[in-house]
Amino acid sequence: MLWSRRGRAAAVMLLTALATAGALAAPVYLARADDRIVRTEVAGATPAERTVLINGEVQASSVGSMANTFQSLAGGWLDTPGYATVFSAQFAAQPGDLVLATAAQLNTIIFREDVCGHVRVVAGRCLMGTGDAVLTGRTAERLGLRPGDTVSLAGSRFDTTSNRFKKFGDPTPLTVVGIVEPRDAAEPYWGRAGGARDGFQVDRRTLDTFARPAELQSYDAYPLPGAITVDTLPALREWLVEASKRGTDEARLNTDLDTLLDRIAQRRAEVRATVPFAVAPVLLLAWAVITLAVSIVIRVRRFEHGVIALRGVARPGRWWLATGETLLSVLTGALLGFTAAGGWQTRGAWPYAAVAVLGALAVALTVALRTVSAPVSALLRQVDRHTARWRGFALEGVLVVAAVVAVVQIRGRPGGVAMLAPALVMLACAVLAGRIGPLLSGLFADRALRRRAVGRFRLAGALAAFRLARRPVGARLLALLTLAVGSLAFAAAATSAVDQRQRDQADLETGAPVVLGVDATSRTQLLRAVRAADPEGRSAMAAVPVRLGDGDTPSAFAVDATRLPAVALWPAGAPAAARLAAELHPPAPVEPVMHTGARITLDVTAATLGRPDIALAATLAPLDGGATANVELGMLVVGRQSYTGETPMCVRGCRLVEIAVQLPPYVGPTIVVTLHKPPVTEWRTAPGATAAAGADGVTFTLPMTSQPGAGALRPAGGPDRLPVATAIALPDGFKTFGGKDVPVSVLDAARLPRVGSTGSLVDLEYADLFAADNGRADGAEVWLSASAPPTIVDALRAQGLAVTSRRTVADTRAVIAAGGTALGLRFYLVAGLLSVALGAAGLAIAAIGTTTADLRALRVQGLRRSTGRLVEPFVVLALVAAAGLAGVLAATAAWFAVGGTLPGLTGTGLPPLAVPAATVAAALLVLTVAGLTAQAAATRR
Repeated sequence: MLWSRRGRAAAVMLLTALATAGALAAPVYLARADDRIVRTEVAGATPAERTVLINGEVQASSVGSMANTFQSLAGGWLDTPGYATVFSAQFAAQPGDLVLATAAQLNTIIFREDVCGHVRVVAGRCLMGTGDAVLTGRTAERLGLRPGDTVSLAGSRFDTTSNRFKKFGDPTPLTVVGIVEPRDAAEPYWGRAGGARDGFQVDRRTLDTFARPAELQSYDAYPLPGAITVDTLPALREWLVEASKRGTDEARLNTDLDTLLDRIAQRRAEVRATVPFAVAPVLLLAWAVITLAVSIVIRVRRFEHGVIALRGVARPGRWWLATGETLLSVLTGALLGFTAAGGWQTRGAWPYAAVAVLGALAVALTVALRTVSAPVSALLRQVDRHTARWRGFALEGVLVVAAVVAVVQIRGRPGGVAMLAPALVMLACAVLAGRIGPLLSGLFADRALRRRAVGRFRLAGALAAFRLARRPVGARLLALLTLAVGSLAFAAAATSAVDQRQRDQADLETGAPVVLGVDATSRTQLLRAVRAADPEGRSAMAAVPVRLGDGDTPSAFAVDATRLPAVALWPAGAPAAARLAAELHPPAPVEPVMHTGARITLDVTAATLGRPDIALAATLAPLDGGATANVELGMLVVGRQSYTGETPMCVRGCRLVEIAVQLPPYVGPTIVVTLHKPPVTEWRTAPGATAAAGADGVTFTLPMTSQPGAGALRPAGGPDRLPVATAIALPDGFKTFGGKDVPVSVLDAARLPRVGSTGSLVDLEYADLFAADNGRADGAEVWLSASAPPTIVDALRAQGLAVTSRRTVADTRAVIAAGGTALGLRFYLVAGLLSVALGAAGLAIAAIGTTTADLRALRVQGLRRSTGRLVEPFVVLALVAAAGLAGVLAATAAWFAVGGTLPGLTGTGLPPLAVPAATVAAALLVLTVAGLTAQAAATRR
């Protein structure tokens, strides 16, 4: 039987293989998605999330040597799978000629294994002998040292009596032999902190020459390539659980590896919440195509089974003869599909394969047994066995109810079985199309034949419509193709919406096409360097995160607003770029006050003081980018006097940030001081204080209050209020740099670059005028436009900025696209393509199995051969066209029913239609070619 009908048996076998492979697409995709999630999360993880640090403070023994307690405990602790370890030790040291020292005079002696193998020498050489030390460029600049210089350092410990650090033991001479920089600051070797530490790097022999009361010893464990993969996750989790129980006072575990593992687990769970349900239409279509193929095979064998029954073969024997051929084809096809899809190497493939194969066997057995169970007379006359109409309507009613229930459930609680809602809605629409299609075909055929003049094409179309109206296979095929096209259309719409959302989200989160992380000495240096590197203001913009209120999370950015329109990516709903930039940086009423020289002198008259311990100070920000300095000018005395302070940092120029009358933090008598020969006449004072310009200077009336900064006198070098563009309600006390409340003018905006709808933007230059800190540019960034030349990075480095990181919109988009929900939704497109492939197979099977006996009979009655040859192609074209229309309507219904509630698509409206339209058009072309090709092959046979 198999050999005599080997073509049809091969068709059933191949369809089962395709169904099994389609079902296995889910676990295969899940395995690939897991690998991608792990790679992406590991690549984007912070050093603290990838590395493991074990440290402990080791006290010196009575003879001055370091105890080996830590090394004995931690040495066997770090058996992390796939990790390498680096041992390091460090302690505080002070100048050898000082018995007591302040914290600012301390330095750090650092030993780190194989440090010379991970640095590049900028000047001099690396460590070779005892007494050698190397410094980073920043440390050398801070200490004013260069290769060849010698220093004398001694161990240090804190003395509670003097509240200072006291020398411990004899000093040790060190020779600076080189200036080094990390070869790669992000290299895992450098551990959680990243980059070389700020201190004197020495080898182990030099470290042991120092007398020190204690040292901090540590092991940094960093992952080798392949250490964190899907296969190693269970072992890492198990090690982490066991290691967290071993902590002691002598050895402490520090790692955020559990955070990374939890995030990976969450992303994987998000994928699994979507992918298994997206494969449902594929399985339904696969079973439907197998049903179609088996029914065609069984229909051809009806007369044969009628003869078998007529000759008295028992029912079990008849059932085996009817099903054995099909069972062998299905099982062989399942094995081929399982092997071809890589089921043997794919994690979790067996459950999916079992569902696909058992479903295929069930539908094949049902069709075969139902066919051979017909009366002998029906088998001999080869009459189709029809299902009772009420059963069909009942089944379709149950399907519609299931679709409604799934839609209601997914709107109330997304996830679980509710994720089948799109498939159920489209399946209900497909069944409805299968009901309506034959009725419309019959009406069309009847109307076409009632015309007096019936041309060749109209007659062929009418005959094709009759075929679709009167044969059950036409309705089934229309429903099958509708589900296939609808699945692909829905998947293309979801993918298009996800892609658009990811592009918008990436633009919003990045803020600019390229964002460089930079290391700047101060905000002033950052502004000057970026403006010097890009004088036209079209390619680069300085940005620094600002903290609103007292929170720890940066929720605002200070940017060089004059460059904001040219550099930033503007999200939908944001104000006009040029208008917002002008409002953030309005023209300053006066120029900032500048001071140049190694000394500053103020002529001040104190009319009333109230107490003798009120000091005068000035805060200056060096124009060369140095840290903002606070210069003490002395204690105020009643009467007119000159107050002088040393300002060596201002040899190249400084901006006067403020003059501070340092009031005590409580309510007291009002203080009146006059500044003679002031650089400007307009000054800003704290609430409650006043400034009055007169012929002899500016007189300040300062009431003593518990409010901080009550005696701050700031020259008006910018707007009276700091403009803030914000998408959120600002806190009562708006703070910029230094944690000092500043007056603001609010500019409302729905969305803003980088901060979106959850933050604010201010102008960096004006925010710096209101600052009360040392001017550090923590978290400094440089945003680059899409047209920025490649040389801009070199120009920034030439201005003294060290580029520490680089992030692009494409990088952000890749991270977002690797999220679990995004990857899960993309499988809908894979499932849609598989659905179209199954639809094409079903169309081809139906075309091959179609009989043309009726057309031959019509030819005897006068039907032209040319007209008869058009009927079957017209059937294919009509099916494809009707399925295309019905499929698009089914996908639209599913989208409006559940599209905005699926994970990853929440709140989305209509997706961009270009990609779905092109995808559906391509699918219809594939279906047409498959159907016409199969029909032509059947005609030739």
